[in-house]
Amino acid sequence: MKMGLLLFSLTFSSLALATNDLSSRASTEKWADNVQWLRLLQYDKNTFGGYTSPAENPAFFLHPEGKNNPSLELQATISALMNPEKKIKSKDGQFNESAACVFPARKLWLEKISGQKLPSVSCERYERFLEILQPQSLTYVFSSYYLNNPASAFGHTFLRINKSASSRDGERYELSDYGVGYAAVKVSDNPFIYSFLGVSGLMPGTFDINPYYYKVREYNDFESRDLWEYDLNFTPEEVQLIVDNIWELISAEFNYHYFKENCSYRILALLEAARPSLELTKDLKSQVMPADTVGTLYEQKDLVKNIHYRPSIRATFDTRYKKLGSVEQERIRHFAKTESLPQLIAGLETQQKRDTLDAAMDYLDFRYPKEILRKQGAYLFKKDILLARAELGGASEPLTVPAPWNEAPHDAQGSRRWGLGYREWNSDRFYLIDAKLSLHDLLDPKKGYPPTAEITMGAFSFSFNPDSDEVALDKATLYEVISLSPVDAFNQGFSWRLKVSVERGYENGCTSLCRWTELSGGSGITKTYWSDLDLSLWLRATGQTSTDFAGDTWKIGAGPSVSARWNRDWFALFAESYYRYDYKGAEHEYRQNTLGVNFSLNKSLSLRLSGEDTNSVQRGEARLLYYY
Repeated sequence: MKMGLLLFSLTFSSLALATNDLSSRASTEKWADNVQWLRLLQYDKNTFGGYTSPAENPAFFLHPEGKNNPSLELQATISALMNPEKKIKSKDGQFNESAACVFPARKLWLEKISGQKLPSVSCERYERFLEILQPQSLTYVFSSYYLNNPASAFGHTFLRINKSASSRDGERYELSDYGVGYAAVKVSDNPFIYSFLGVSGLMPGTFDINPYYYKVREYNDFESRDLWEYDLNFTPEEVQLIVDNIWELISAEFNYHYFKENCSYRILALLEAARPSLELTKDLKSQVMPADTVGTLYEQKDLVKNIHYRPSIRATFDTRYKKLGSVEQERIRHFAKTESLPQLIAGLETQQKRDTLDAAMDYLDFRYPKEILRKQGAYLFKKDILLARAELGGASEPLTVPAPWNEAPHDAQGSRRWGLGYREWNSDRFYLIDAKLSLHDLLDPKKGYPPTAEITMGAFSFSFNPDSDEVALDKATLYEVISLSPVDAFNQGFSWRLKVSVERGYENGCTSLCRWTELSGGSGITKTYWSDLDLSLWLRATGQTSTDFAGDTWKIGAGPSVSARWNRDWFALFAESYYRYDYKGAEHEYRQNTLGVNFSLNKSLSLRLSGEDTNSVQRGEARLLYYY
């Protein structure tokens, strides 16, 4: 008994000495100031000195003041890691485990910076986590734009943790990999509340991890969004540190900021923590757009090894459809209306039937993705088509969907823009300066952006009149979306538009320039020709209010408009004619004709010319635009 107590005392004393030695070195060598330590805990430098971690879960810190004191948190971490018998609560509060099991990334970093091994312990949950992931390499994934969801209108990014090739056949099965994302926790189904909380940073955000096939099903299949995959050049040691850091962060809660500390920002911060030489978040703009972060990664020397394109189910169907002969294409178009299997294949040759049935299955996959997943509705019909296809026998030719490199996000223009220009308006001259925070309009080159959509948030235009020395705000676009949804045999959706802005012009009986606040929108039908010409017929409604208006201080009206847009390579044109009848206002009829052309000089510069006739008042402008 005495011998046991002596051994315990000696062990405890030895452990205490080792802990004191490591703590002393950490203090003397200022390990708490090490950039990798700061990044592992997501510390941000405060304006007036000191640090604060944005992690909100107290269990993420071992010291009561750890959120604001990297040094105290480091000392508490050393003490906890050097005493494996001491148990702490896991960050979700459900388990009592050794610190090494809860914070493996911190342990890995301490062993690296100290040059010595720390006490080892058995960590069943963490080891099971590694066993499931089998991490070998990393891929940064960009999911293309999805205008039907405000949270995804600017695209989405996440990290894929790749397993090694199968020991059975040596093949890589990407769908068995795991995707790690950072997203807002949905606290309301109301889109206005959701948007307000996201923009203001009052919504909680967390990391999540799911099988990659789940991500593919969500983006590729449910939402018909293409995935762009960027294989990253990280060493096995860096991959391990990133995976360990993910384990630490899974239960850590942050405040989600839609335009700054969003999905892309947090993933880039993970990569920075593993390789301190990277300065990814530092170089980001104040508004972090997912596509911009792809460009940031791509511009890092030797960081991106390969680029892969994973087509959406809609892109897969379009490719298969275009490979059909004219007879089979006509059958598929008719099938989209009737969904009659006998009419689909009646009178066709055997190979024609095979090809047509393959295309019909792809059509059902993109038309009814949720029903097919849940084995309801169209799922039973697809089974009938599968049986008909099986009866024909013969293997289908492998389908390769060509990558649309003109939509690759890493090659897009910058999402922000400055402009300098000149205007003549109702015989007055103006010099112009404007700025746009994000993202893309219908006259900008398509490359890297949604080819049939405009998404603008935070665009401001100022003018200077040299004759009167007046400096004025001409226009402030808080939010504007124009979504052209071309109709065809397989898509009967409507185009739509919405704008919230403050503008200046000649409206409602104003004898001179007046300023108003506007909320406008509309719906319409778009038809596309030759891939580049979009013709649209709209029904638009506009509401405006201003104390400058003659008579009534507000007006509201509706009417039709027609628009034409051509956009290919370096040249784009947009023209629109709008007639509106105002039910309130000094003047009841409003007519506006606009024309704009854009010449893209290179990836960063464009020359834009525009003209407008509003109730017989003409305006002409020329601008030089710089994208960054």
